[in-house]
Amino acid sequence: MNPCRRAFDSLNYRRGHNFEARKLAVIRLRRPNAGVLASVAIALTGVLIGAISSYVSELGAVASATKISALNAPLRDDRLFDMAYHARAKIVRRVLASADFATHDLQRLAPPQIMSPLAPTGRKPKIIIIFDDMGIDKRAYENTVALPGPLTLSFLPYANDVAQLAAAARKAGRTVMLHLPMEPEGEADPGPSALTTKMTGVAFLDALMWNLERFDGYVAVNNHMGSKLTADEAAMKTVLAYLKQEGVFFLDSVTTGDTKVRAAAARVGVDVFSRDVFIDAEAGDKTAIIKQLRLVERIARHTGYAVAIAHPRKETLEVLGPWLTSAPERGFELAPVTALVDIRRQEKYQALAVKAPELRL
Repeated sequence: MNPCRRAFDSLNYRRGHNFEARKLAVIRLRRPNAGVLASVAIALTGVLIGAISSYVSELGAVASATKISALNAPLRDDRLFDMAYHARAKIVRRVLASADFATHDLQRLAPPQIMSPLAPTGRKPKIIIIFDDMGIDKRAYENTVALPGPLTLSFLPYANDVAQLAAAARKAGRTVMLHLPMEPEGEADPGPSALTTKMTGVAFLDALMWNLERFDGYVAVNNHMGSKLTADEAAMKTVLAYLKQEGVFFLDSVTTGDTKVRAAAARVGVDVFSRDVFIDAEAGDKTAIIKQLRLVERIARHTGYAVAIAHPRKETLEVLGPWLTSAPERGFELAPVTALVDIRRQEKYQALAVKAPELRL
């Protein structure tokens, strides 16, 4: 790793690690026993044969990669796309490093490198805002749903009445995600039925299914905490393989500089996405939120899009309301998280077009 990149990631991670430690769950629900039969059923589904073999009868933290069969195929050939991947990361790192903001380290990490070319002429840069931790505070939920513009709401599966809240959000025109609790480094509590590296295969799949079956209608999943679990490639292969079968994609919240999400995705054969900016890593600081939003805008202008994560806190909503209203006037297009699928498709097409040989008659 480039020494400058390592130093930059380290600086940003320290703030993020402290931020994750403050995200404590406040609800405790009894986890239903999904049962061994359900886990066995999963094991019988194609690609998950290899995934479960890496976990059953041993701890996820020490699962041997040599025991993975179906998921141990060679990495898919994404060399052309990797060029775009690294190119966008370079631009984003430059934006973050050159930001004339005392709070630029709130970014926590340079994002994993998913590249989008500059927005084509005539198209506005896209900004995707995702609200995490939805469903715990009902008043905050109502205030968030009332905000202007296309927004994406990511619900904690253990929240009370989460199915009804998610359905109401969809009815109000909001895009819905599932905020999957995962094991963090340190002592922070990710909440009940969180996925951990100490689980056996059956327990891991039991917890995964319980979370994913709490409500429906979500288009994607992102990690709640998870700095430890997302650094475990075997665990993430299992998660991504299951999501592949369900037809939903994963967005890495990037809570660690050691994330293995992209490596796991390459093994499983799926596209994954990641956030660029945490808008409100410092709770209660409106000035910091405004500065983070400026970074979001700069990244979007330089790369064609930006992915930002926020939380339904009072001060965040107070700042974001006016900002969302005025964003289109400043030349931005607010978009749901599903826009990333189209962006990725365009990235791949353009990467291939750049390297395609000239056609000869």
